[in-house]
Amino acid sequence: MSSDNVSFGFMVAAADSPGTDDAGLYRAMLADAQLGWELGYAGAWVIEHHFSNYCPQPGPIAILSHLAAKYPTLDLGTMVLVTPWHHPMRLAGEIAALSHLSQGQLHLGLGRGNAQMEYDAFDIDMAEAKDRFEDIWRILDRAMTGEPFTYEGKILKAPREVAVRPKPLRDKIHFYGGMWQASSAKKIADLGLPPMCNGTHPMEVQRQVMANWDEAAKSNGMRTDVAKVVACTLIVADTDEEAYAQGREFLPRWFQVQAQHYQHDVTRNRDLPDYAPFAQMQSRRLHMSKPENVTDLLDVSLVGSPETIRRRLREYLDIGFNHVIVMTNTPGIPLAPRHEWMTRFAREIAPEFSPRFAPRI
Repeated sequence: MSSDNVSFGFMVAAADSPGTDDAGLYRAMLADAQLGWELGYAGAWVIEHHFSNYCPQPGPIAILSHLAAKYPTLDLGTMVLVTPWHHPMRLAGEIAALSHLSQGQLHLGLGRGNAQMEYDAFDIDMAEAKDRFEDIWRILDRAMTGEPFTYEGKILKAPREVAVRPKPLRDKIHFYGGMWQASSAKKIADLGLPPMCNGTHPMEVQRQVMANWDEAAKSNGMRTDVAKVVACTLIVADTDEEAYAQGREFLPRWFQVQAQHYQHDVTRNRDLPDYAPFAQMQSRRLHMSKPENVTDLLDVSLVGSPETIRRRLREYLDIGFNHVIVMTNTPGIPLAPRHEWMTRFAREIAPEFSPRFAPRI
């Protein structure tokens, strides 16, 4: 199977072996970016987390500006910007500036987050998250035209008519709505946003998510031949057995750190309908913190031999995804194995799906 429309990016995260200090985490993050650029990946995608050991990256736009200077040919993305924690007019200006500082395309996934600790630290009521997310998206959408505008929403407003400066290079800025369950798909399509998903759920769930988004998008008159993004864990080995053993060794630490970061979800906001699934997710994180429980994740991830990973990639492409972000740098994984996985994917797997990766003889 080959397609000129498949794009492969890589996640950029402040992560390394347990106990690494923050300076070391950022050195490791930049080492990943250097390797991804050298190997020919299309884009680097950053995440946003605050105040904990879970990939402390409080400034996605700042990190992307640095990458834009060092690796000008890379597309740049967020997976995701947690918009309720940002002032929309300032965020609009930062995105506009980044569009001038970068040569590549900007792929900006937007989300609303679900860590009570982070909402508390920003003194924002998590009960307002849904409305803030919608207001901020509508402000960004107007701001990116470069024309003067005002806005009044449910929570936020832009009362003074102004135009964002510098004028955004709108043709290179692409927004996405983060979603991971079927019920979110219609909401994202109703906002006019293309989908961004994570590849941690069973394939039938992912298929339903995309089917729901397609149906809602068509009913809204949206184009459906757009970039559709999915982020997948990557572990490449000679055999499936070896790759699964590495998964059981490394991935539980990721869920342990997540469980610590999101622990307040267990006791707060249980009565918020929009956040009921996140309480379930916290239980899943605790479950997946044990090595014997990560098999379900491994079965839907890009984990295994090159042949197995090629087969799983075809499943994701058949569902409708055409932008794939490979994730090798979750907390607790040192540089050596994740660089091996990135390299093997670029040399042994990606060439079958993308002409960016010339086959190696």
